[in-house]
Amino acid sequence: MISSDRPVSASASAGHRYLRLWCFGGFRVEVDGSPVDWSGVRPRVRTLLRYLAAHAGQPVHRERITAALWPELPERSAVNNLHVGVSTLRTFLEPGVARGASRFIVRDGSSYRLEVGVGGGSDVAAFDAALAAVRRARSTGDGPAAVRALRNALDEYAGDLLPEDGSAEWVLADRERHRSRATEAAVLLAGLELARGRSRVAITAARRALELDGYHDDGWRLLITAQRRAGDVAAARRSQQTYERVLCSLGVGRAGVPRPVHVTAA
Repeated sequence: MISSDRPVSASASAGHRYLRLWCFGGFRVEVDGSPVDWSGVRPRVRTLLRYLAAHAGQPVHRERITAALWPELPERSAVNNLHVGVSTLRTFLEPGVARGASRFIVRDGSSYRLEVGVGGGSDVAAFDAALAAVRRARSTGDGPAAVRALRNALDEYAGDLLPEDGSAEWVLADRERHRSRATEAAVLLAGLELARGRSRVAITAARRALELDGYHDDGWRLLITAQRRAGDVAAARRSQQTYERVLCSLGVGRAGVPRPVHVTAA
């Protein structure tokens, strides 16, 4: 995604057409390609935008939103806070928009949906789309397409989902789910690249998997196998030793010689 280097206020223009959202590795939002200065927006309203951004394009029922963001309040107070927050965001993102005419925050019955608009995008949605493309490619046996889609998915996954929200309960499950999916994507990419004889590329993918989950058994085995096939015996030995320590820390015992890795093209 290309962006301007100079932050602007969201009220700088009334002709906004699209949003670009980044939720992995740190939240960012652009309006019409320009970074938005939202330092004047109240913290809970910022949290509301991040919550909606993590589910961009999907309707989210108001009960889910209020339970996530205002769990300590009675229902009526929480719903009122939601209405105020949504109104604030609409004014912030689309200054001067008439009531009910927002293009970005759309109400559908008791649900709200954050739309990015034509030309917009979300890294979470792009990540999901890339993984869907992986499944389609593998179902048809198109290995090169699967590899491209896996690379696209890992390019989108820049880090944990919304790290700004820390250990907030509402983000933990989705954060772990996305991290797990990225780990499995990296492992699959390592296996496919190894099957294509691209040992060095497989090493990079396996290392990415282990950065995300240092206990992933297949990630370690693929890394060791790829290093051996690349002729880097010393690196393979070091990785084997580290793998054994990981297994011992889990109470599994020494790994010994890793099980053979059988990889085939998708």
